[in-house]
Amino acid sequence: MLLSGTLMRPLPIRAAWLLAAMALAACTSSLSTRAPAGFDLSGDWLLDESASDAAPDIAAIRRREDRQAVRGRQPSAGASAAFVVQDFPVLSAGRMRIEQSRDSMGIRYDDSIYRDVSWGQRQRDFWLVRAGWDAGALVVRSTRGAVKGVETMRLERNGSVLRVLVRVDAGGEDVLAQRVYRRR
Repeated sequence: MLLSGTLMRPLPIRAAWLLAAMALAACTSSLSTRAPAGFDLSGDWLLDESASDAAPDIAAIRRREDRQAVRGRQPSAGASAAFVVQDFPVLSAGRMRIEQSRDSMGIRYDDSIYRDVSWGQRQRDFWLVRAGWDAGALVVRSTRGAVKGVETMRLERNGSVLRVLVRVDAGGEDVLAQRVYRRR
């Protein structure tokens, strides 16, 4: 499947519709700051590479954006998708260590990058972040100028699998990827 120049592994039609519906729901509804009963992400998570999309190819994104800029099509350098892996580390993480409390969670990606996510609305660096629950999934919406990102985290198989859908609209070079992690 090709989405705005980002190569993704083809999904069965039913799964593609489900992911599209999840992304749409995450963008349009209000978020609850109360975790559903039993929704606990605490623990170590390892990437299931066979069930996940590959991390975005930053060099390829930059080449496409450079060509778009030369043609006058890139709307803003601040909307570059080349920063997507830096700003959404789940897109390249092979391992996550998550600690969740009543009002927030901390995520350590690949034993290096640390991110704190608080339920509700917060400012994180240049991002306005809204985090909470919708339809049984944790949704993290991030906005920075023209760039909008949504991470939807859904527990499956009695909490042993974490499916993360990431959609970033960077004003021309969009990224849509699914990452699947298994609890250790």
